[in-house]
Amino acid sequence: MNHKILSKVQKEKDQINNLKKHIKDLEMELEFLYVREPNEIRYISDLENKVDQLYEELDSIIDNE
Repeated sequence: MNHKILSKVQKEKDQINNLKKHIKDLEMELEFLYVREPNEIRYISDLENKVDQLYEELDSIIDNE
């Protein structure tokens, strides 16, 4: 039983870490776009929405711990 709980906890930690990395990568890409390609409004908007979704997903995982 403890193994199952530990496995679930580890899975959640891994998922949180992966989400944080993904968010960080997208935010870096957004910074680049803001400076170098400000006319790419549609792509920037899509990335912003994706980052928002990832933050919501991260929040829901953290709230359920």
